[in-house]
Amino acid sequence: MKDYLLLFRGGDGRMEDMSEEDRNAHMAAWGQFMGGLQESGNLAGGLPLAAEGTMLTNDGTSDALAKTEAGEVVGGYLLIKASDMAHAIELSKPCPIFEHNGNVEIREALPM
Repeated sequence: MKDYLLLFRGGDGRMEDMSEEDRNAHMAAWGQFMGGLQESGNLAGGLPLAAEGTMLTNDGTSDALAKTEAGEVVGGYLLIKASDMAHAIELSKPCPIFEHNGNVEIREALPM
């Protein structure tokens, strides 16, 4: 098994506009998604990230975080175990971020 990093971008902006019931349902979907990965032995870790942060560059710091072309900030990550990229993609397809037009960047974590 190889390690894959799932980077979650976008999809959270609408949470503020959702009813408490809808937010709770969405968070329950995340719990099911991550619980399924845990039960199958494919979840190695991960956490949500704060919306605020600082980008450190070689000539100083900036308050701006790295954003995609669409202006989406990385909102969280998971580290999963998968046999190959195709398997990592299949494990990622049920992710609830897609319910709110977010996306998942999947990258193999290489050994040093």
